[in-house]
Amino acid sequence: MRIWIEMAHPRFRVLYSDIGGVLGTNGWDSSIRRNVCSKFAIPHEEIDARHQLMFDSFERGFMKFEDYLRWVFFASPRAFSLEELSDAVFSASVPWPENIALFHRVKCANGLKFGLISNEGQGITEYRMNVFGLREVADFMLVSHFVHMRKPDPNIWHLALDLAQMTPEQCVYVDDRQMFVDVAANLGFTAFQHVDLDSTRRKFEALGLSTT
Repeated sequence: MRIWIEMAHPRFRVLYSDIGGVLGTNGWDSSIRRNVCSKFAIPHEEIDARHQLMFDSFERGFMKFEDYLRWVFFASPRAFSLEELSDAVFSASVPWPENIALFHRVKCANGLKFGLISNEGQGITEYRMNVFGLREVADFMLVSHFVHMRKPDPNIWHLALDLAQMTPEQCVYVDDRQMFVDVAANLGFTAFQHVDLDSTRRKFEALGLSTT
């Protein structure tokens, strides 16, 4: 059993991360929608068109997961059930344990708080929190559907700072999407793009953060 000895980092106090693309697969992106459409033999163009109309409301928390699926997938009679569809969506979420372990080590070894800032809709979030074990590693979470904001809205990062009572200069932000990294950096965060596990480890170490 490993005993963590937390030593506060002289510069950084909070580590923030996205979920999808950093700690595991994305929750509901275009490739997953295409795979689900293929599984159930549905033209993906039809689903994408309806998805575009509904997704903002769903991801910002103004629509439940089941209602989103009904509006997007069940405009016509289907040979599959809502439960079968939701199971197919959930099964696409796969955690990356080594990535989660790295962020946990960085949090503990450097005496940081760990916060999640993610664009995800209701239902998908709850499933991923359980499967990825994120409640055990994150100190707080800002997920679009319960704060009613989505990245790249700067206010979601401002809210993250308010919750932690920190300045941007005290925070590191990691995301797989360069645009979101750029927005966070523009707000004053030390931010970098996650590409793979090894490069992210090196970037942490270049910032003076212990990874072991």
